[in-house]
Amino acid sequence: MPYKEWEINLGEFRVFIWRRTTKGIIVEFLVALLAWDGKDWVCVTRYDCAHDFPHRDVLGRKEGLLYKQRFPGLTLEEIFYDAIRDCQENYEAHASFFRAH
Repeated sequence: MPYKEWEINLGEFRVFIWRRTTKGIIVEFLVALLAWDGKDWVCVTRYDCAHDFPHRDVLGRKEGLLYKQRFPGLTLEEIFYDAIRDCQENYEAHASFFRAH
């Protein structure tokens, strides 16, 4: 089962991407938005397939995991590419929410 990982650099933010495919079909993935806090890279939000269902972990700096956002009716591939787009387009909003909670 081939896997691939890469990062998209957004300055003080990064999108870390990992996916595993079988016969060209995504079977597992992780898309994590990371922010530089001055000392370390901190995960602001992440999309993955852990717990046997695809979801987004909505995180807060003080409170940790706030909730899991589900995506009923979407395929793993749709969620995977939407996650990458979301992190690239909305990284500042995700970081602001993370810092406030």
